[in-house]
Parts: sequence; C-alpha cells; structure tokens
Amino acid sequence: MINTGEAAPRRGPGSASDFIGLSFHGLTITHLDSLCHQFWDGKMYNGKPASLVTVQQKAKAGDIDKAQHGIVTRDVLLDITQVRGREWLEAGEGVFPEDLEAAEAAQRVRVEEGDALLLRLGWCKRRQQVGAPDAPGRPGLHAAALPWLHQRGVSIIVADASHDVDPSGYPNIGLPIHKVGIVAMGLWLLDAANCEDLVDVCQRLNRWEFMFVVAPLRFHNATGSPVNPLAVF
Repeated sequence: MINTGEAAPRRGPGSASDFIGLSFHGLTITHLDSLCHQFWDGKMYNGKPASLVTVQQKAKAGDIDKAQHGIVTRDVLLDITQVRGREWLEAGEGVFPEDLEAAEAAQRVRVEEGDALLLRLGWCKRRQQVGAPDAPGRPGLHAAALPWLHQRGVSIIVADASHDVDPSGYPNIGLPIHKVGIVAMGLWLLDAANCEDLVDVCQRLNRWEFMFVVAPLRFHNATGSPVNPLAVF
C-alpha cells in the first residue's frame, strides 16, 4: 500500500492507493505468453534470433505488442475431466488426441481453424479443494497432441494449469507444447486460467462454444502479460 485509510483525516478529503508488481510467467497468475517467450537452437518464432530479447531494449520481436489490440475469436471448451469421469487430473497425466476427440463427441462440438481451445483439467478445482500439490508436476497436453493442434488450426490454447503435462516424458524437451507450439507453430498460450465458473455456465446452457475475448496490457516489448479472459455467450 502507498496510501491507506488508517491515517485518513476525520474531516476533509482522503484517498487510498497501492503498487502492484507482477512476475506473471508460471502457474499462479493468469497470463498470455507472447511469441518471444520460448527459444529453440537460439531462435524464436519465424526464425528470429533469441538475441533480439535484451536487458536494455527487452523484446524487439515476437513481443506482446503484437496482440495490443486484443484477441477476439470463437472458443471451444473441452472438459477432459468429464470424459475421464474424474473431478480433476493429477500431475503427470497427459491429454492425448483421443481425449480431445472424446470430449468433442461428448459435448457435440468441434474445434475448427482459428479457434481458441480451452482445456479444462480441473487443476484449479483441485487447488481450491485440496490445496497446492506437494510435489512438482501437473497435468496437461502430451506432445502427441501437437500434430492434432496443427491440423485443426488452433490459434490459442487456454489451460487451467499449464499446457504441458509434467513430467513430459521427453527429458530433452521439458515443455514440448511450449517449445514446439510457440517456436515452430506460432501458437499463443494462455496459462493458469480458472474456468470453473465458466464450466458451470456451459453445463447449465449445454453449450460449449462461445466468443472469447482477451486484451493484454500494453507492456511495450514484453514477453507476455497478465490477462482477464472473458467468455461471451
């Protein structure tokens, strides 16, 4: 806090204000990764050198500025917990193309080119009911889902944990959805989104597709931004 009401005068004007600083990459703050967030062989998406991200000038390519006017598209929520018959998936449980297609069939919806894909794994519900896990790891997409994402033309993935199952099963590529998806496919990733309220609405309406809106903060030359994604029915 910068100013509080504790010393506010009993008569006349007063105010309260605060400072907020965020290190948003990770699993605790809902955020959008920009395309300069990941590198492979010293390069980012479109073959740009990783050296374009510097201390002095920050990201000079692939930065969050590319989404400064916001993203609006159709979103499809695939509830993997529903097809698995579970309240949530545990760390290390991977989601495969057959899981995605089983969720499509159960919800009578199909992910199409340009869509956002919202992946519900129950991870936020687990944190709310059980607490943070004692050991590292999380559920998420298995690397085997990458060709499926490419074939369907998914533009952005929203997940309630991260997008990668951890452990990934590939010791040399710890986060294949991040590494391959961002660097090779130009896939935008939105991490740590709490979709539990949205799931309730989808179940009540029996509707699993909606308009998706997200507007990152205009952090000039940044590697991402905290966001508040919205579903509009």
